[in-house]
Amino acid sequence: MINLEAFVHSLIKKRIIPGISLLVGKEEKVCLKKHYGYKSLLPQKEMLKENTLYDLASLTKPMVTALLTLYLVEKERIALNTDIKKFFPQLAFDINLVHLLTHTSGLPAWYPFYLYGRDYIGQFKSLKRESRPGKKMNYSCVGYILLYYIIEKIAGTSFKTFAQNIIFEPLGLKNTFLSVPEDVKKMAAPTENGDQHEKKRVGKKHKNMADHFFWRDYIIQGEPHDCNSWYLGGTAGNAGLFSTTEDVFRITREFFPSTSSILAPESTQLFWKNLTPFKKSHRTIGFKCNSSFITSGGRALSRKAIGHNGVTGTSFWLDPENGYTFILLTNRIHPVMVDEKKVSFNRIRRKLHRMIVKELK
Repeated sequence: MINLEAFVHSLIKKRIIPGISLLVGKEEKVCLKKHYGYKSLLPQKEMLKENTLYDLASLTKPMVTALLTLYLVEKERIALNTDIKKFFPQLAFDINLVHLLTHTSGLPAWYPFYLYGRDYIGQFKSLKRESRPGKKMNYSCVGYILLYYIIEKIAGTSFKTFAQNIIFEPLGLKNTFLSVPEDVKKMAAPTENGDQHEKKRVGKKHKNMADHFFWRDYIIQGEPHDCNSWYLGGTAGNAGLFSTTEDVFRITREFFPSTSSILAPESTQLFWKNLTPFKKSHRTIGFKCNSSFITSGGRALSRKAIGHNGVTGTSFWLDPENGYTFILLTNRIHPVMVDEKKVSFNRIRRKLHRMIVKELK
């Protein structure tokens, strides 16, 4: 039977991924740490290194935005049931912070704010909800962009500065950024050749604006793949975080009650509590539950596990039953990879989790 290393090399050979960094921890101990393949194939081949930075994409949502929101809740500067009209009276949405954090606000999944300027909050008035708040789970980057603005308003400082002061500096993270310094960008695993993904996503509705937009036309490296984050200056709360496997592992300890230092143990329970009692897709504050094994977590993890994916090829899962943390980081959207639509990357993640558990045993 094929082992973990052979399976990973087969993925690299088939150009499903250029390379991958794996880290598995049990409680606070690192049990497995591997780097396979290449950081980049274009513009030249470069091998992966331990300090390779990855565009974590939507892992930004739980690792920064949700964590900062609960920090503000704990410091009694905000309540989870607060209606957003308290912060932005011009927005006639009857939704609260829990709706945004659990993707039950009814706001659309995505919107190209950047096409219409940097005043994203001013554009929210033109958005239509797709369902009533609290009635349906509809994964929404838009909701986390709104949380970005709410956090800035309450904190009285920029989102990036607040994250640096509350998360990155206290945890001693040296390789974690919401804006990658110019001299560090070469350490990052590149993603697409230009904004191809976003161009396709824009569609006919925004075609006129898209046709006259200044799109990136180079290999994206050390810049967010997500355009809403890039054109806002590095992050919009939904994406933009760059980090290494080691730093990601350090942040994940903040979600376990026994090892959290930023939040009190009782506050971290909200990361584990299912707040969407629907038939499918159970959500906590910031996370997806492994309550159905069609997630990227799969049967290798217990049903109590929580996790999140990033479109660039990143994911992490936390399992309270055995204390395991699974971190899989890759840049699967690097230009010369197999079309992501032809590959079920969640199935690959599930298989990697099963193989890793078998190897650890």
